[in-house]
Amino acid sequence: MLGWASLCLLGSVIWDAADGFLARRWQVASEFGAQLDSLADMTSFAVGGGAFVYGWFQGHMPLWVVVPLSCWFGLTGAWRLARFNVGPKLAGEFYGLPTTAVATLVAVTYLTCPKLACCWPGALLAAVLAGLMVSPLPYPKFTRVGELPPWLMILLPVAGLFHLDLTVWTCSSLYLMSGPYLWLRRRSSEMDEFPGVAAH
Repeated sequence: MLGWASLCLLGSVIWDAADGFLARRWQVASEFGAQLDSLADMTSFAVGGGAFVYGWFQGHMPLWVVVPLSCWFGLTGAWRLARFNVGPKLAGEFYGLPTTAVATLVAVTYLTCPKLACCWPGALLAAVLAGLMVSPLPYPKFTRVGELPPWLMILLPVAGLFHLDLTVWTCSSLYLMSGPYLWLRRRSSEMDEFPGVAAH
C-alpha cells in the first residue's frame, strides 16, 4: 500500500511541474490559478506527505514519536507554501527546500530503503527534511539542471543502470548539501566584503 502511496507522491510532483509549465506555455497563468496551485500543493505535499510519514513509521516506532513527526512534517510544509506565496522570489533558487523536493526525497527513500522505518535515523531524516523546508538555505531550482556538465548528465543514467539505489542516494545527498554550501559561501563572501559589519 505504501508503495502505491509513494508513487502517488511522485506523480503529484510530476503534475505540479506540468501544470505550471502548461499554464505559462498557453499563457493562462493567473493569480487565482496560483492560489489553487498552492492549495493543491498543500493537499498533496503537506497533508499527503505528513500522512505518508505516519503510515511509514506507524507500527515500527512509538506513537509519541510518529504523531509529532507527521504533524511537524505537515506544518512545515504548510509554512513553506505560505512563505513562498508572500516572500521574495529568487531567480534560479528556492528559499528553503521546496515541498516538491521533500516529497520526492521521501518517496524515493521509501522505494529504495523502506527498512529505514525500523530505525531512528529514518525518523531523524524525515524531521530534518521537514525542517529544511522552513530554513533560510538557498537551493537551486530544478530548471538549472541544464547548467550541469554534459559528462555528468551522461554519467548519472549509466550509474543508475548499475546501482540505482546508490546513484539516487548520492544525487539526493549532493542536492541537500548544496543549500548549506551556497549559504556558507555567500556568508563568507559578505564577511570579506564587509569585515566591519561581520565583526559586530
